[in-house]
Amino acid sequence: MLKDKGLVLRVIPYSDSARIYQCFTLDNGLISLFGRVAKSKGVMRLQTGSFIVFSAKQKPNTSLYTLTDVGWDPSVPTDRPNGQESALWMFTLELMQKSLKEQLAIPQLFHRLAAYYAYLTQGELSLNPLIPLVIVSHDLGVCDSQMVIKMADDSSVSQLIKLGIGEVDPGRKKTDSFQSRDVFNVELERFQQHFGITHVESIYLLDS
Repeated sequence: MLKDKGLVLRVIPYSDSARIYQCFTLDNGLISLFGRVAKSKGVMRLQTGSFIVFSAKQKPNTSLYTLTDVGWDPSVPTDRPNGQESALWMFTLELMQKSLKEQLAIPQLFHRLAAYYAYLTQGELSLNPLIPLVIVSHDLGVCDSQMVIKMADDSSVSQLIKLGIGEVDPGRKKTDSFQSRDVFNVELERFQQHFGITHVESIYLLDS
């Protein structure tokens, strides 16, 4: 029996009464969970972007797990993001969907995403796409975090430090939001090239 926490990245219809949930988990990385609405408690409420706790059994001779119990992760706020918060969260999920490999556990990324989601839905962070991009790319070993901390604007740097990325540099020169936009474009291009991503569709939902 597998017991873990997870972030639902994608919901795939399997039949009228069943779904497959692609889930980034705390201890087991990216896995697929199969759930029947009538048999798996809470399955009807699961949505893309939800943080969950669950129990599951592995199907014989497959990498698919069958859900036996599932609920919301009580350590993460259940509030759903709205407006540009929702667009940023969709952008975050798309980065994850297009970069993660199966069964590669990255606990620090899971915890950082949960913290980011909590801050985002509680209005404690600005609506800045550089933040989720750096979170994902940093913990996947792609981001030039030192360059970001050096070149991004003060607000972006303070938010990243709040999420455990980088540290205060008293000698850092003050920069503006226009320079942060350049940093975002450089890091997004680096991310796409590294993972062979041709398009990031959700970027068009973000305010310019």
